[in-house]
Amino acid sequence: MSGNHMAPHTHEPSSAGKLVRQAVTVLRANGIADPEIEAELLLRQVLQLDRAYLFLRLPEQLSAEQEQEFHRLIARRLAHTPSAYLIGRREFYSLNLAVGPGVLIPRPETEHVVEAVIEFGRSLLQERERVTFVDVGTGSGAIALAVAKHLPALRVLATDISAAALAMADLNAKRLRLAGRVTLLPGDLLDPLTEPVQIIAANLPYVPTSRWATLPPEVREHEPRLALDGGEDGLRVIERLLAAVPRHLTTGGVVILEIDDDQGGPLRSLVAERLPGAAVEIRADLAGRDRVAVIRP
Repeated sequence: MSGNHMAPHTHEPSSAGKLVRQAVTVLRANGIADPEIEAELLLRQVLQLDRAYLFLRLPEQLSAEQEQEFHRLIARRLAHTPSAYLIGRREFYSLNLAVGPGVLIPRPETEHVVEAVIEFGRSLLQERERVTFVDVGTGSGAIALAVAKHLPALRVLATDISAAALAMADLNAKRLRLAGRVTLLPGDLLDPLTEPVQIIAANLPYVPTSRWATLPPEVREHEPRLALDGGEDGLRVIERLLAAVPRHLTTGGVVILEIDDDQGGPLRSLVAERLPGAAVEIRADLAGRDRVAVIRP
């Protein structure tokens, strides 16, 4: 090994365990977070193994082709390509979602949005026979598909302005055998809706433009800015959504939004302006930070 990359080996093939240890050292030296997890994930991709079987294979040697592929993936990770794009998938709410460049990588924090949708969906289904939910800016389809799988009684719609995102959501719906459960609609925010809905949920862009330059290179250089940059205060896209809510949400409905951890106060002010009289509840994530806004007009 030299500098900031793993030198390809021309001698005897290395054991899987030795390659992982070398990769961890290089990843750590280059400031990649969780180097053990990253190295293991990329080796599992090369060997097409789940975690349990990987440990059984660690003493074994890799073929020259496998070793070369592992070095290639580590080099791309050192160039800050997110590992989710390198392996083409990301776990989210017990679903194995396909992800790729041009589509936002689902985050664990967004699972709190899914939980809130399921909670309110169950509650509304006790009152009425038909409840429709829309996931606005669906991206890979993460929220819509997780809800469709875990609350089949809910009618699920999903919108996105990005053709790449809708193609990925469609792929995921088919792979997860949920294609018949989710209706994908191209267009901006709530514009594609042709009927009122009871639940609106969204993980819209909420990063303030001024913070863009401070984001990790994995995010800043590889993920779609359209899905992250929320304008001057991070709330411009959310404000446009709130302005459209009265035309599309039925009485007794709910809006569930993912927000940044310092946006609780500003969001309350925005809701008071756009949806006077609406009740706003801010929920924390597992780290205790504000993460989800539940709005009941």
